Amino acid sequence: MRGWALAAALAVFLFAVSAASAEPPARLLLFDLEILDTSGEGAHPDHAGRLERMTGVLRDGLAASGRYAVTLARDSAIAAALPASVRSCNGCEVDLGRREGAGIVATGVVHKTSTLILTMEIVLRGTGDGQPVAVGVADIRGDNERSWRHGVEWLLRHRLLAPPP
Repeated sequence: MRGWALAAALAVFLFAVSAASAEPPARLLLFDLEILDTSGEGAHPDHAGRLERMTGVLRDGLAASGRYAVTLARDSAIAAALPASVRSCNGCEVDLGRREGAGIVATGVVHKTSTLILTMEIVLRGTGDGQPVAVGVADIRGDNERSWRHGVEWLLRHRLLAPPP
């Protein structure tokens, strides 16, 4: 009986030590993904909806990792201060992230060169110094839901959440 009590006390102690040493998830402010269309093909009717859905895929993947407590910028206290385009605001996302109390900001751009050739770039930056925490760039083939989703999920697995080499 005494052995069980000692083992139980040791298990509780080890659990408490591991829980105390586990860091809470970093606060991350996620800006909606944007599109840069240089294809000359004209606006696609589903791009706005697709960007919103892929921002959701990115949000869910970052949150599911347990590393980040994710807040969408459009749903945050700084929503009224959001520029029309974060990619052309000259680093304002870092200042906005600080104002929101986030330690990290995430931005992303899908660059459409043609219906077949697109490049997706997602960057996570620390709000303290503005330096990248993680960067993911991938070429995707096909301007469709499946390709975009595959691109975001691949970047999450292989670039944004992958352990350092």
